Amino acid sequence: MKTAFLRLLYHLLRLTRPRATAGAPCILFLQYQMPLGCCVHGTPLSIALKAAHPSATILVATRGMGAAVLQHDPNVDHLILTEDPNPSLSARWRVAQQIRSELRARDLRPTLILQDASSKAGSFALFAALLRLAPTAGFANAAPLYDRHYDYDWTRSLIDNNLRLAGDSAHIEPAIYFTADELSAARALLADANPASRPLTAIVLQGSGGQRTDWHDERFAAVIRHAESLGHQVLFLGTAADAAIIDRIRALAGSSGVSLAGRTSIPQLAAVLCLCDLLVTLDTGTLHIGRATGLPSIVLGPSWQNPLEWLPLGLPNVRILRGPDQPTIPPNYRLDEITVTDVTAAIDQLSQLYPASPSDRERRAIRLLSTTRP
Repeated sequence: MKTAFLRLLYHLLRLTRPRATAGAPCILFLQYQMPLGCCVHGTPLSIALKAAHPSATILVATRGMGAAVLQHDPNVDHLILTEDPNPSLSARWRVAQQIRSELRARDLRPTLILQDASSKAGSFALFAALLRLAPTAGFANAAPLYDRHYDYDWTRSLIDNNLRLAGDSAHIEPAIYFTADELSAARALLADANPASRPLTAIVLQGSGGQRTDWHDERFAAVIRHAESLGHQVLFLGTAADAAIIDRIRALAGSSGVSLAGRTSIPQLAAVLCLCDLLVTLDTGTLHIGRATGLPSIVLGPSWQNPLEWLPLGLPNVRILRGPDQPTIPPNYRLDEITVTDVTAAIDQLSQLYPASPSDRERRAIRLLSTTRP
């Protein structure tokens, strides 16, 4: 009954769409899943779409974190900022009208609407259909509302599921771009934090708070002392809310490291990471930004989570540390199976394979430098 109703609703909404017109493709991507990882893992799709359709106009409708990630992306021709469509049907209808109004103002007519594999709830499919602009494709669990529906493939990563929307493109790594001004701001922060120009190791001590992905304070303190014993300047990254935790663990380690918690935007953080030499991080948002820069990284991953979906598996410059798979989260779990020796050995190995290099820092920064403001 539900399927029949959704199919009827789809046909009714389809009747109100404008007729398709000839010309170059105009692809509208709806990005409204706001966890930072979802936003970062959506960036390869725009790259793949541009590669597959060089003459296409790529539009992204988004908000908040999505806008912060994509604001300088050269693969995005137009960025449409709206309020959140998720709270209610009336909000979805209102945002649909906002998008339609912006498209009219810019004289843009989408030929295809996409939603990535992060958008699995049926309300996302309804939102795409309510736009009544073009054929829709996506992964939400309301298949009758799409013109082309995809079942999530659990044998692939989130990124590679997203890339199926671009014709099953070969794997592409994420990318977050920044401007020359943001790169200059990052250089200034690091000049103050690292006046002796020592090898720079960035450390993320706090997870997102939504899941059990934290490690033990005393183990982090030992790792910090090891990095500093190698002559590295330690840089602590996080949000303003992480400042107290950083100060506590920094004091426990007796560290002279510098905290940038809450002092960078998303593009500035990407620029900062480009100019570092190594990242030690929990499975949290900064991990995904570090991955987007190509910085050598050590990831402390939870054993209860499927690593294929989110973690940067198979990259030569990344070491993923996690225990044997567990079906559930143990009580009071704090990445107990990862030892200090595991992390310090990974630091030693990556420091030898990828020694601190000003040219490597510049190469990473130049690759992601953008003059684009969609």
